[in-house]
Amino acid sequence: MRTVIALALVALCQGSDITPEQIHLAFQGQTTKGNPSGMNVMWYTKKKADSTAFYGKTPTTITMKATGSAREYHLGHGFHHNVDFENLEPNTKYYYQVGDQEKSSVWSFTTAPDSSATVPLSISVFGDMGWLGSKERPMDLPVGGMKSNWSAVPTRNTMEKLRLQGEIDWVWHLGDIGYADDAFAHDVVGGLYEEAYNGYVNWMQNLSANSAYMVSPGNHESECHSPECVTDPFTGLQLNNFSAFNARWHMPSKTSNGVMNMWYSWNFGPIHFVSLNTETDFPGAGEEHRGDSGIYPAGSFGAKGQYLAWLEADLKAAHEARTSGAPNARKWIVAGGHRPCCGDIPGVQQLFDKYEVDLYVSGHAHTFARSAGVCEKPACTSNVPSNFSTSFMYCGGTGSEETDFVTSGPSPIPGSPTFATPELSSCLLKVKDDNTLELQLISSIDARVIDSFQMHR
Repeated sequence: MRTVIALALVALCQGSDITPEQIHLAFQGQTTKGNPSGMNVMWYTKKKADSTAFYGKTPTTITMKATGSAREYHLGHGFHHNVDFENLEPNTKYYYQVGDQEKSSVWSFTTAPDSSATVPLSISVFGDMGWLGSKERPMDLPVGGMKSNWSAVPTRNTMEKLRLQGEIDWVWHLGDIGYADDAFAHDVVGGLYEEAYNGYVNWMQNLSANSAYMVSPGNHESECHSPECVTDPFTGLQLNNFSAFNARWHMPSKTSNGVMNMWYSWNFGPIHFVSLNTETDFPGAGEEHRGDSGIYPAGSFGAKGQYLAWLEADLKAAHEARTSGAPNARKWIVAGGHRPCCGDIPGVQQLFDKYEVDLYVSGHAHTFARSAGVCEKPACTSNVPSNFSTSFMYCGGTGSEETDFVTSGPSPIPGSPTFATPELSSCLLKVKDDNTLELQLISSIDARVIDSFQMHR
């Protein structure tokens, strides 16, 4: 009897170690019309397990099977599984489960439309979002820009409310994902980098397992700052140079000739989206040679000049398709990256003007602001004669260890092309009709629309 009980306990513990968690989706593949043809799903298990997922068109017919691979990028800290659901029918709801020996709950998603025509669309766009708040995770070491009173909980709660109301079709997180590198400030001895990253992704699972959760790299993805990482190269080198970011997420770089999760593009409905790398692989980048601690090497994801050449080629192709009326044409070009003003990448606003990028969205500033026309920084000054002006918006006031807890702010002046507020908030990008995009700033406190502006083409 004791042997049976012992074996049962071992099996129970083993089962809990292969329970899927941290489930999240991303668009994958490309149809002949340039739209996503499938969906990638990733999840985490504490111990090694089969990378198998099942899907179908009803909750009771989840019988189609897909397999992939798993990666343990930080030894002893679990496995991240990666599976593609390929060649799915467009604009179709699918149900799925991940795991084989132990399956997850049933989740669902709706595939992208196979058309560039206008579709009802509402995307949650934001950067700079931490995990929980100072009540749940008090600071041991509030130094170096850390705040003793902060919270992302109101933003997360409002996002859940918007999701349930059908106001969020999918998510674009513009870098600084959970602030795992700030985890040492909550426990100087323990560090807790992996625990914080795991906690954030589990916290967002209701969003990320039901719709695509697209991500762009931010400076807080570059490396771990815990004492163990700084003093022990064996640990530090496993977590340097965006290693966690590139292992935990799987963006559609393959179909857009991008590189890992660092730069890529995709289409959805009438918009061509471009995810910029504002952190590495250009002269003067914040992590051009080393991570933001200055200790471990960073950058060089492509050959010299490769990233900026890719960016111009991608924008050029999108613009030429738009002007030629090709089958893969999109009316709008929306670029996004972590840092404001094109990430201070020399010459990028010239590309934006030349190829008529309609909107650039970003985070990094831990607040909200918008403007029409040139961002007033020398690196982004355009010398290209053009009657076209890109609109700029940074939406980084979601709440983090480095953001004050601000629950109110100024109101926009009607008709003004600019507006800024430190109020806790997130943004929605909406396709309103054939000729109109609308940007809304949503209060995290009461879900009201703080600010909105429209773009017409």
